[in-house]
Amino acid sequence: MSDTGTLKFAAAVSAGSLLALAFFASAVRPAAAQDFDCRRAQTTSERTICRSDRLAGLDERMSSLYSELKAASGNRYERNDLRDYQRRFLDARDSCGRDTECIRGAYLDQISVLESRLERAYRRTER
Repeated sequence: MSDTGTLKFAAAVSAGSLLALAFFASAVRPAAAQDFDCRRAQTTSERTICRSDRLAGLDERMSSLYSELKAASGNRYERNDLRDYQRRFLDARDSCGRDTECIRGAYLDQISVLESRLERAYRRTER
């Protein structure tokens, strides 16, 4: 094999290895605190989130806030309202499809609302 052929072969093997490594890393990414398991992502937006560390981080933050707020909810009606609000968020997020900026905006809006609601819930318990 010529030096050029050797270099092309090495580059192809390296590129293939990197591609395999990237695929493996994304396939085994832990769901962490995400709303869903990336190995079972069903919607286009969920698959898009699984391919983006930035979106996955927003999902983890939102999921953490949601869990905290659910635990702080004083009664069944508040928990039901929170669940319904979260479902509307998921519908809005899923309508974004592959649009990462749309998904990001949906998460930022939801995080802001959940932070505000959580702050009110904690103020209520301090009284």
